[in-house]
Amino acid sequence: MLIIIMIINKEINRKVEKEYFFIKGILDIDCQYFIEKIKESCSSKDNNNYVTNILGLMTPYNFFVNDEKFIKEIAHPLMDYVDENYKQISYSLRDAWGFELRPREKTIFHDHHEAFWSAVVYLNDCEQNLEFKDIEQKCKPQKGAFCIFSSFLSHGCKKNTDTISKFGMSLNFNELKP
Repeated sequence: MLIIIMIINKEINRKVEKEYFFIKGILDIDCQYFIEKIKESCSSKDNNNYVTNILGLMTPYNFFVNDEKFIKEIAHPLMDYVDENYKQISYSLRDAWGFELRPREKTIFHDHHEAFWSAVVYLNDCEQNLEFKDIEQKCKPQKGAFCIFSSFLSHGCKKNTDTISKFGMSLNFNELKP
């Protein structure tokens, strides 16, 4: 009989403080246009309904990446703010998807660790907050409200207790590698 001996000299299991950013604001956008596009995509065969961390309706991950109105009204203003206020590396928009969370639906807590920075933009008023438990922050959905955040921050939503659906869009930006 073979006996294997293992000696542990030290074991550390704790969190390390890490610099992050978290920004909230409001954009003046055509919310109804984006809601209609999300509804159309989620009712088509090409969707991500109930198969991701969003336990609700969802478009494909790249759904808005080439939408001119999305680029002009949402992506460029967010990118401009980050570029002007934070020393950043080169990055590009990788993902931009839409979602609808109906009453009693939720988003599992998760992060976007593979991205450099992320954002969410809301298209209507709703009581289902996006929560960032590690930094004790919330983002309340209202027309045009957005949050920009370091992608490694865990976030999610408890069940939607409102009587209406919550509509929004999420974005991921990745580092450009030479």
